[in-house]
Amino acid sequence: MVYSVSDAVKEVLEELTFLHHSMDYNLLNYSAVARFIHPAVSTKLGGGTKPSLEAVAVAVRRYIESSGKGKKSLKLLDVVRSCKIILRTDLCMLNVRQWLDVNFLKEMEGIIPEVDFRAGEKLYMVTRSNDLIIMCNSRFMSTIESKVNPPAKLTEKKADLALITINIQQADFDVPGVLQFFVQQFEMAGINIHDLFSTRGKITFLFAQRDAARAYERISAAIEAVKAIPFS
Repeated sequence: MVYSVSDAVKEVLEELTFLHHSMDYNLLNYSAVARFIHPAVSTKLGGGTKPSLEAVAVAVRRYIESSGKGKKSLKLLDVVRSCKIILRTDLCMLNVRQWLDVNFLKEMEGIIPEVDFRAGEKLYMVTRSNDLIIMCNSRFMSTIESKVNPPAKLTEKKADLALITINIQQADFDVPGVLQFFVQQFEMAGINIHDLFSTRGKITFLFAQRDAARAYERISAAIEAVKAIPFS
C-alpha cells in the first residue's frame, strides 16, 4: 500500500495532541494548520517529496471530518462544568529515601492521630520502591524530619506550599482528557506543579503557596467559562 499525504497528515495530527481540542470544536483554519505541519508531513513522506499546501489542507479537513472527534470532548466539558474545587494553604512536602530499610511507615503511624482531618488538616503519603513522598500541614514538618534516621535519608523538603483538589464524580474518571484540562490551566498561568496525585473522585495538585490565589482564580474561571458554553 502506498504511503500517502493523507497517511502522513493523520500521523502528524495524532502526534500533535495540543491541537486536538481545537479540532474537536472546529476552531482551526485548515490552511493555517497545513502551513504549520507541512515540514513534518514532508519529512514523513521522505524522498524529498514536498506535497502542496493545498493537498495537506484537504487531508487535514478529511481527517477532522472523518475522525469522529468531538463527542468525547463534549463529555469532557460536561465533566468539567460539574467539578468543585478546594484550595488549602500552609502545606509542606518531604521526600524520604530508603524508607523501607527502617520501616518509616511505622514512624508515620505515630503522627497520623495528631492530624485533625475534621478541621481540614491534611496528610498524604505516596510510596515508591525507594521514595516516600509526604505532603502535610507545615506544623508536622519538623516532627517528621526528626524521625528520619539512617539509612533513611531526607533528600528533599519544601515549605510554603498549597494544594488545589478537584472533586469529580467517580464515574467521570473514565472520560479522557480531564487531567489534561486542569494541568493546562496551571501551564497557561505559568505555575509549576510540584506534585499531583489522585483517587477515584479527587485530583490534587501541589504547588507554591505564592501562586495559590492565581491558581484558584484560573481554575475557577476555566470552569465558569465551560459552564457558559452552550452544548448538548
